Amino acid sequence: MKKFRNPIYVTRPFLPSLEEFQNGCKEIWHNQWLTNNGPILQSFQKELAQYLDVSEDNLVLFNNGTLALELAYYAMGLAGGDVITTPFTFVATSHALKRIGATPIFADIDPVTMCLDPAKCEKLITPRTKAIVPVHVYGHACDVKGFARLGKKYGVKIIYDAAHAFGVNLDGMSIAHYGDMSMFSLHPTKLLHSCEGGLLVFKDKSLKLRLEELRNFAIKSETECVDIGTNAKMNELQALMGRLCLRNCKKLLDWRRKVYEAYAKSFSGCKQVSFPNPRACEPGLIPNHAYCPILFNCQETCERVYLELKKHNVFARRYFYPLLTQFPPYIYARNTCAVAEDISSRILTLPTYYGLSLDKVQKIASIIKNLL
Repeated sequence: MKKFRNPIYVTRPFLPSLEEFQNGCKEIWHNQWLTNNGPILQSFQKELAQYLDVSEDNLVLFNNGTLALELAYYAMGLAGGDVITTPFTFVATSHALKRIGATPIFADIDPVTMCLDPAKCEKLITPRTKAIVPVHVYGHACDVKGFARLGKKYGVKIIYDAAHAFGVNLDGMSIAHYGDMSMFSLHPTKLLHSCEGGLLVFKDKSLKLRLEELRNFAIKSETECVDIGTNAKMNELQALMGRLCLRNCKKLLDWRRKVYEAYAKSFSGCKQVSFPNPRACEPGLIPNHAYCPILFNCQETCERVYLELKKHNVFARRYFYPLLTQFPPYIYARNTCAVAEDISSRILTLPTYYGLSLDKVQKIASIIKNLL
């Protein structure tokens, strides 16, 4: 089978029409307001609140998801405590904890959803535990009811890393409505992006002012600096991109669903590959198909397919590999999460993004099946 003429990457950012973006830039030029809570950002915030069905008092925007997480952890008082989380995630989830002086304690994942397992977390809760940080990996929803039970039983905060999960709905509500707080990444690899960006949605409205201060060096007024904050403000150009992408969100969700269904159909009956079903544990879930993971029978097959796809100009991603606990900052927890270690070694995420044709999806699947 011939290789693709042009490279196909695991993801590509959606871009609105250049004319739309230029028109928005004219407004920014007219306003002469580039950052510090400008009118474009305020409009983006309002539209996000409407989309998620939350009050504007319950969300804050940031210049990237990592700083959003770091300031979320800090504002929630996690410094100096233990926080139970998953090793099957991007490094930012735990890096942000370490940056504020919290200690990540790793629990294993559910083999079907690949999200953090509440039962495994409960065994690790101690008087030092301040919070649990589950991750909605690939847009698969965590067991939100199980984590709500733990939060209530032990008095710990439940903070979701929902980096992959914008547009996910569960039981008729946005996934943002679950837990004490959720962080959505607005990075170009995500369904909704703002070039770079992060969004926090939270239950406690009193956090809004606190987070807005922290993202602006913790400056309260011209003569007051009340804490050690940082510069994590989203600027007007980022907000403009986010607004335009948000207005296309339904189209983006529909396209990714079609890509997912085409892969699922192509791999139907292929015994060497399992195709995770994000709705298996939560029938009320409407996923966003942020990523398209497939699981091979063994690590050797996964590695072979990954390398062979590159020869066909297809750049899949072993996501998440290596597992977080194999990196030096977290080596203390190596070999403690058997399910996550196993899945990490055998999983591959396939290209999925707006504009990827179904013909190309079918060809990618055919290349893999031929290799098998």
